[in-house]
Amino acid sequence: MNRKPALGMAMLLFLAGCAVPGSPVAMDEAAANAAARAQVSARPSEIRLDGFAGEQVCSLLTAAQQKDLGVDYVMPAEAGDRFDNRGCRFSRSLEKPRYAYRVTPVTQEGADVWLRPGETNLEVQVVRVAGFPAVQNRRRTDDRGCFVDVSVADGQRLGIQYSYDTHPVPLTAAELCGRAMAMAELAIRNLVELRGRR
Repeated sequence: MNRKPALGMAMLLFLAGCAVPGSPVAMDEAAANAAARAQVSARPSEIRLDGFAGEQVCSLLTAAQQKDLGVDYVMPAEAGDRFDNRGCRFSRSLEKPRYAYRVTPVTQEGADVWLRPGETNLEVQVVRVAGFPAVQNRRRTDDRGCFVDVSVADGQRLGIQYSYDTHPVPLTAAELCGRAMAMAELAIRNLVELRGRR
């Protein structure tokens, strides 16, 4: 389930590009982007994700933590996101209910991308994950999943997706996002231990 910033944002950028320097359109867009970045910039530390992918992501949780989440199968993601970043899929697949967590390091853009103007179909909320700012987000039409994007460094984020893969889905939107948040907390705490103190 790949997410893309709204077409409305692209149109805003187009209009801003057509405006003369110093025009209200260009100023408004720049101010909106700066405001979005400010919401996710207060971190206890910076953790760069360069070179962190695949098998390394799969080793992020301990066996005990995987068991607590009900995970019975772990493998590097077969498909990448829109930047071709490949993280890891932690799933419960041997018995019902089936669900999965996907953890993806993104080094091409920060969590503020989901706070920029133009998207009307997203429910977004700025939250804290293990002390780090994050954006919890889900599409209003998505009744089986939720995302949490943690701002770990300027222009970088750790993306966590939870998806419930058994129908019908008995969980509310709040419960779906609660599960994404639970994985995010574990992942970030372990990431700090792994890469934040070097």
